[in-house]
Amino acid sequence: MKIKLLLVLIALLGIGSGYLLGGGHGEEVVARTTTMPANPHIVYLTPPDVVHGVLTSERAQEQGMVTLQSWAEVRKAAQVQPLDALLVEHNKFAELSEDDRTWLRRQVEEGVGVVGVGIDIEEFSAALGLPNLRAPGEAPIPVGDDGYYLFRALLLGTPEDVQAMRNANWLERSILGEPIKLDTRNPLSAGVGAARGKLVSEQDMEFLNQQLKDWIEYVYQKREEIASIYAK
Repeated sequence: MKIKLLLVLIALLGIGSGYLLGGGHGEEVVARTTTMPANPHIVYLTPPDVVHGVLTSERAQEQGMVTLQSWAEVRKAAQVQPLDALLVEHNKFAELSEDDRTWLRRQVEEGVGVVGVGIDIEEFSAALGLPNLRAPGEAPIPVGDDGYYLFRALLLGTPEDVQAMRNANWLERSILGEPIKLDTRNPLSAGVGAARGKLVSEQDMEFLNQQLKDWIEYVYQKREEIASIYAK
């Protein structure tokens, strides 16, 4: 099955600052860089020996991903090196604490692409604490055990504007098609998008990898643009 790209919303309103620090909760905050690493930090959170189509722990490692088995391990790894993308096996969403969910929300806002593996859209949306990510009018076709759903977002601006956007529930409102137009003179960028697909073939796996690569490159590009503006 070919991957169906679902663009939920892209609202690019300029570029801003305030992106350099991660959003830890009682954790050491690690600065994000503007230079994309040769090997982006992509983690697959999964129980051992779980298979979804062609995706296994071994296959993920071959693709340069780090496989971990708990949210605590994921958060610890993110303290050492900020995440670029996070794949989460279906059953691991049930282990999310409210503190984990808050932490994950901040990761999403900072540009970490989150992939729900083997989970349907409604359940994935609820796990992230977000409105239904299924596009309006989209047929309720299950993602399936051999499918995935990718959600990505990015919020860039001054710390004050970023906090104002969060206070106004920018992510939920963007998903619902009600983007916020903040009254500010500072450049601001906010956008969300999503895609779904299958993992039944090597071509499917390569396509997912390409989507993640493209998104990661985009995020680093926006950060670099921001750094250039504020360096002047």
